[in-house]
Amino acid sequence: MPYQRTPSRRPLGRGLGAMFLTLGLSASLGACTEVPASSEPEPLAGQSQSIKNGTVWNPWTQSTQTWTRNVVRIPGCTGTLLNREWVITATHCFPNGPTTDPATLTASLTLADGSVASSRAVELLFHPQYASGVDVALLRLEDPIDPGVASLPLYSGTTASLLGKSVFCAGYGAIATGGTCTDGSDCASNQFCKWGVCMTRNDGPLRTAWFNIIQDTVDPVMWYQFDVPNASGQMELPGDSGSSCWDGTGLTGIMKAGNTTNYNRQTSAEAFRDWVNGIATPTQLKVVNQPGASCRTVQGGQLSYGTDGEAFNAGSGLTQLVCPIQRTGDAGYANVLDMPRLFVLDRHASADVCCHLQSKNPSGKLITTTDVCSSGSSSGYQALTLPSVYDNTTWSQFSLVCSVPGSTALGLSGIQTYRPRLSMR
Repeated sequence: MPYQRTPSRRPLGRGLGAMFLTLGLSASLGACTEVPASSEPEPLAGQSQSIKNGTVWNPWTQSTQTWTRNVVRIPGCTGTLLNREWVITATHCFPNGPTTDPATLTASLTLADGSVASSRAVELLFHPQYASGVDVALLRLEDPIDPGVASLPLYSGTTASLLGKSVFCAGYGAIATGGTCTDGSDCASNQFCKWGVCMTRNDGPLRTAWFNIIQDTVDPVMWYQFDVPNASGQMELPGDSGSSCWDGTGLTGIMKAGNTTNYNRQTSAEAFRDWVNGIATPTQLKVVNQPGASCRTVQGGQLSYGTDGEAFNAGSGLTQLVCPIQRTGDAGYANVLDMPRLFVLDRHASADVCCHLQSKNPSGKLITTTDVCSSGSSSGYQALTLPSVYDNTTWSQFSLVCSVPGSTALGLSGIQTYRPRLSMR
């Protein structure tokens, strides 16, 4: 069941000397204003910092802690890819709260070759108890990013069972330079002043540290704290907001905040695990294989069928195929549609087969995903994976829609077969 406890107000301990890690992901200092929570210590607003003295970490050259290959940058904070579509982070990373337009948010993952894969968000969800302190949000990506680890589990135990554990944490952000200051004029032009120390903004690398978990003094179920500074003088700072930690079995929590002198609190997985799993890995109702022959052309295109159930564009020009998907499940109407496999035939020298999923309501409302296209021509099939579509209106109709190029000397292009997966969240 979702966590229900309402915490009481009580300040935390230690000051700046206890810090070790700051994980902020953006050079913008105004991006981490916390959504108000009336019954908990106030976090520092408007900072972009990362693990103080954190270890520079390239997850692609490391053979351990490979989960860090899923750590992404989001505006002002850090996030972690749970799978190719969902990023987990903190609600206070979004100063406009649940009304934040997800289209203004981008997640970026550094890949093994140093390039960056980025995707705009298409959905932003806040935990139902975010105002009471469950500081966790989910972003669904418009164009899924294949993470370094296909899926990451959440820690399955209780917050109490985490006490005394050592966890590995990772994030992006600024670094304390050691120079003292009273305001920004005391620091170099590329630095800012916080807590009497000059800091540099995000310098690019992912930074990591080990922390020992201790009991939270305000709510020992919803949150836990780190015993900071650690032996290396490290601790988390405001820009680490939304970052996660790993105990060897799963993600143990999401970086929340502290007070103005101690930034070492995480929201424990026990408080948000059921909610996150119900959305990021919804209950599967039905998976079916459907032949391309289920598809129909739009506006009278020339369609032919193969002996194995393929649907081909027999005309000379581009045509659009609509492939219906029966929206049923063994336990009711599905509200999530995704397509883990779609096999297309692209035999055109210059044009591609491009497909998306859509949901259409009788009222006229249309929800579509972005197109995923084949790459180059081939005599054999190509496998595509499409983004998911979510629609909770029971009368909406799910479909696969593909644009298929016309016939060429190499042969006909079309849809071989598709595998819709229907789920409920």
